[in-house]
Amino acid sequence: MRGSHGTIKSVSSAFLIVLLTACGGGGGDDGTTPGVDYNIGGQLSGLTAGQGMTVQNNGRESLNLRSNGAFGFSNAVAANGEYAVTVRTQPAGQRCSVGNGIGRATANVSNVKVHCANLAPNTVTIGGTVNGLGASKTVVLQNNGVDELTISTNGGFTFATAVVTSSTYAITIRTQPTGQTCTLSQASGTAVANVSSVALMCQDVTAGIVKPLYLADTYREDRTGLLAQANTQGANGYAYLTGLAASTTEFINLYVKDIRTTYLWEMLDLPSSAAALQAQLNAQGARGFAHSTFLTSGVVYVKDTAGLAPFSYELLPSQATSAAFLTQADAQGARGFFFLGDFAIGGGTVAIYSKDGSNARYSYSLQTPTDTATPETFVTQANVQGQQGFRFIGAYVYSGNPGNDAFRNVYVKDSAQTPTFEYKAQAATSGASALVTQANAEGQLGNIFYGSNIFFPNGYSQPGITRNLYFKPSGCSGTVLCRAASPL
Repeated sequence: MRGSHGTIKSVSSAFLIVLLTACGGGGGDDGTTPGVDYNIGGQLSGLTAGQGMTVQNNGRESLNLRSNGAFGFSNAVAANGEYAVTVRTQPAGQRCSVGNGIGRATANVSNVKVHCANLAPNTVTIGGTVNGLGASKTVVLQNNGVDELTISTNGGFTFATAVVTSSTYAITIRTQPTGQTCTLSQASGTAVANVSSVALMCQDVTAGIVKPLYLADTYREDRTGLLAQANTQGANGYAYLTGLAASTTEFINLYVKDIRTTYLWEMLDLPSSAAALQAQLNAQGARGFAHSTFLTSGVVYVKDTAGLAPFSYELLPSQATSAAFLTQADAQGARGFFFLGDFAIGGGTVAIYSKDGSNARYSYSLQTPTDTATPETFVTQANVQGQQGFRFIGAYVYSGNPGNDAFRNVYVKDSAQTPTFEYKAQAATSGASALVTQANAEGQLGNIFYGSNIFFPNGYSQPGITRNLYFKPSGCSGTVLCRAASPL
């Protein structure tokens, strides 16, 4: 199989009263009394005289403590409401931790334990606050690439390992929460005192996606030039998509900004075998670098602060028939592996599958090819598939299919969610300025540039019709299906 892509890629109140009366009305199934609030508090111990520290509840209400003994938050929590007590700021020379800090309030809570212990001489703590983390979700941070901290609640956090005073710290995201992206700020520096200014903000992936904004830069494919350019643009939030011909005489590198993040790019030499390539992909994926594309100068990888790391890869034999491909792709998709495409290496061709930190599960649909149909025919097909949650990923050739039945349009769906996709075909553009102007106008409507495609409704012997294809995702979470992507 090989890919054949374009140049880129109610009830009434009376009835309700009857129901409440029949059910006994006012009692809660959990034993709590509706309308009653409960106080949250506990005991502080170990705090050095003259020092102070701050605790938080649910990442919102802060309470400054300057002596050991009982403490209580001013704001009560509704019956059966959640509470999560964390340390917001640490006292100088000490590190405080919380016990019994998380739960649901079914009565007044007074068993939260905050204990402070002395640090080793000439060491300080590193921490900050997290906001927006979803219920039952976790995010993993690292300090200086070693010290890991798993966070499962909003509020203050502190790494377990203190650092030497005046040494540097650098906080990174090791693993993103499923269905969310988190970003860090004030995450590095020199620790001359306890650090509590690191800020981690999390949001649902769909909330993080913004209307795509495109720009064109000088065409570069050489390693030094492309990496310098991509990392400059990446620092400004633009992701490299591909190099393309904007006209018969103008070649550009196309970039897009569609999520609140920044990017770091690397390029490695292409290995000589499939096994070596798989090892390289997985080594990079473990570092948070996802495969972006292949170029003659090497394999391009990208890391972003909103990425669904870590990434893992499997390379399987490419399938010659559409039926065999569908069996393979659906089996891989059920395990969370997404079909990136086929790639020739080491004298053979492999199918490359990737898996990220999301809970996505993929299934595939093969449809009649539309290369020799009108653009409108393709849009009709893509919209029918899109309403069923399938996104178009490309036209492929299956050389093992009998007769002339080799071509298929391939669509993919994430069965873990229920998005829809709407397609449109716009007039072809000539030149980078026209392309970027059109793509940005469509982007303001929420449409994502898929690429330029040529249709031959009068046969391949006649001039084709070029159209710029766009799609609009709705109800979509996760980055694989909901965002623009580079061709393999």
